[in-house]
Amino acid sequence: MYTWKLLGNVLRRFDANYSHNGGRLAFVKHRVLTYDKFGSYRKEVNQWFREQGKQVAQACRRQFEFITAQRIRRNVQIFYLYTRIWDEVALREFIKSWRLRVTRNFLLSTVAVTMYNWDHDRITDEELNKYIHEIERIHRLRDCTVVCAKCHLRIIVDVIQANVKYCKCNGVQSTTSSQNTDGWLPYIERQDMLIWRRQETGGLYAYKVYGSFSDVTAEDFLQAQVDVDYRLEWDSTAKELEIIETDPKSKSSDQSNDIIHWEMLWPRFFSNRDYVFQRRWIVNREKGIIIIVSRVTEHPNVPIIRGIHRVKSYWSYMVIRPCTEFSKPGIEFGLTYFDDPGVSIPSPFTSWVALRGLFFCNRLPDFLTRMRNASKNYQKYKATKQREVIFNNDNYPLPEEQVKSDTSANSTNELEIIHNVQQESDIVENGNRDTASNSSDEKQGLHYFYLTKLFA
Repeated sequence: MYTWKLLGNVLRRFDANYSHNGGRLAFVKHRVLTYDKFGSYRKEVNQWFREQGKQVAQACRRQFEFITAQRIRRNVQIFYLYTRIWDEVALREFIKSWRLRVTRNFLLSTVAVTMYNWDHDRITDEELNKYIHEIERIHRLRDCTVVCAKCHLRIIVDVIQANVKYCKCNGVQSTTSSQNTDGWLPYIERQDMLIWRRQETGGLYAYKVYGSFSDVTAEDFLQAQVDVDYRLEWDSTAKELEIIETDPKSKSSDQSNDIIHWEMLWPRFFSNRDYVFQRRWIVNREKGIIIIVSRVTEHPNVPIIRGIHRVKSYWSYMVIRPCTEFSKPGIEFGLTYFDDPGVSIPSPFTSWVALRGLFFCNRLPDFLTRMRNASKNYQKYKATKQREVIFNNDNYPLPEEQVKSDTSANSTNELEIIHNVQQESDIVENGNRDTASNSSDEKQGLHYFYLTKLFA
C-alpha cells in the first residue's frame, strides 16, 4: 500500500505531458489513483468492523452475566425448595450426620496411621521360651571360663574378691573352645557378680552379667525393674520413664508387654540418650523363673526429640530365678545386653578405661547397694503409696490404732534399713577411699551411667 502511494507522489511531480508520451506509464498512474480512491473506503470498512466487534463483545458479556444470574437463582430456588420439603430439624440432622460421617472417616484414617501394630511387632512366646535355661547356660559358661580344670577353684578375673577360693595351680586354667563359650570372655568380677563381654559388629561389645542376692525376693526384684514410677525414684540416671502403650492381650498379674520411652541422663558435653523399646516380662511359675525381654522399636506417639540422641540399636534379656520361692529372699539372675549409644571412643582411651575399670569398678558397689535397697524397700514403697491413696480419700479414714501400729512398724523398718544402708555404705567407702571425695563429679562421668544401662 505504501509502495503505491510513494509511486503516485513521484508521478505527480513529473510533467503531465510526460504521462502522454508513455502509455504504460500513464496506465500505472491511473492504477495508482484508483487504489488511493478505494483505500479510503477500506479504512471506513475497518473502522466499522472494529465498532461491530465491540458491540458483539458487549452482547456476549451481557449474555454470560444473564446465564450466571439464572443459574444462581435456580440454585437458590432449589435450596428453598428443599428447606420447604424438609423442616429445620430434618435439615439440621442431615448436616450433623454428614459432619459425623466425615469426622469418623478422618479419625479412622488417622488412627490407622498412628496405631502400633502389635500383631506384627509383638515379642512372641517362642522368643521368651528361648531363655528358660539361660541360668544353666551361664553356669556352664562360668565353669568354662573362670574355673580351673585341675582344682575346680575360681580363676582370678581382674581383682581378688573376699570369701572366694581361687586357684593356686600356677596358672593352669581350664581349656575352653569358642563353641562352648560362644565368644564370651570374662571381663570383670565383683562381689556377687561376674561380667563377660563379647565383641559385636562395629567394635562394640555385648555384656553378660550374672549375679546373686541372698536378701532380695524375686517378686521385689522384678518390680524394681518394671515399675517405672519406682525406677524414677531410685535410679538417678533416668530422667524420664513412661509407659506409652500396653498390649491388651498380655496384661495380667503374671505378665505384661509394654512400649516404654526412657530418657537417660548423660554426662555434660554429651546429649542425653533416649530409648523407645518394647518390654515383655512373664512369671513362669511352673518353671520357677521370670523372663524379661526388651528390644528397640518405633512408636508413632514418640517422635524423635531435638537435642536428644535416639538409640536405634538395643536389645536385652534378663532371667531371674528364686532360690526357693518367689516371695522368699534369695535369687540369682542373668542379664545379657547390647546397645549402640551413637558415640565412638578412640581405641587408646578404650584400652585405658578397660585397664582401670572406670566404667564398672568405681561405682559398681554403689550401684549394687542402691539396687539391692530398691528391691528390699519395694514393699515399703508400695505400702506408702497405698497409705497416701487412703489418706487422700476422706471417705475411707484409717482407724487410729491401725495408724499407730503402721507408724511404729514403719519406724522400726526404717531404722533397720538405715542400719543396713550405713553398713553397705561403709563397705563402699572402705573400698573406694580415693574416689569418695569426688562422688558428685563421678556421677557425671561415663563410668557412672554405663553400668546402670545394663539394668534397663
